[in-house]
Amino acid sequence: MSTIYFISGLGADWRMFQFLKLPRYLAQQHVHWIAPTDVNEPLSSFVQRLRVQIQDPAPILIGLSFGGIVAIELAKVLKPRKLILISSLATRHALPWYYRMAGKLKLQKRVPFRLMQSGYPLAPPFFGAHTRPEKKLLKRVILDMDELFLRWALTQLLNWQQAKVVPGLVQLHGTADLVLPLYDRPDIIKIKGGEHLMVMNRAEEVSAILSRILLDCTYDEQA
Repeated sequence: MSTIYFISGLGADWRMFQFLKLPRYLAQQHVHWIAPTDVNEPLSSFVQRLRVQIQDPAPILIGLSFGGIVAIELAKVLKPRKLILISSLATRHALPWYYRMAGKLKLQKRVPFRLMQSGYPLAPPFFGAHTRPEKKLLKRVILDMDELFLRWALTQLLNWQQAKVVPGLVQLHGTADLVLPLYDRPDIIKIKGGEHLMVMNRAEEVSAILSRILLDCTYDEQA
């Protein structure tokens, strides 16, 4: 069975996936973020450096939020058995117009870092963190965020040029996501009422869906 590689959201890490319960026989690893060489490092260059963490020749990539964009770019240089996005973007068309406007104004490079972090009290309802552990984790992720990585990742997100959906892509998205609102397609697996962090607060439902998808991968591999 292929190894599952989890790629977390912007500035986050393995903690975002800790609530998922997948079959224990599935080999699982977390891709660790590396520092960009500078704020303007191309995503293609970053991905080439990141790919050394993925040793399986036919991996299963699961990307959350910004990690989904990175997963798509990794899929272009690897040969994944399956590519799965959670609360992410399949193409640049799914990015809301107000984010694109922010990118044109280069706000991600101009807004003071401390000001970005100071908004964490407003983050829980926006991201969909409701319980005390969820709020605490989100706050920790925001306060632990590296400035260079944040500015670089936001630049990549706002300027991403992917125009078409990658063939074979599996996408899970919540209908109540405020961070990256649902950009509907017939083949998206929609979680009714799911928010951006449904990987935490709807973990049981997301885990069940992922387990079915991964089970199908197992059958395909054995066939």
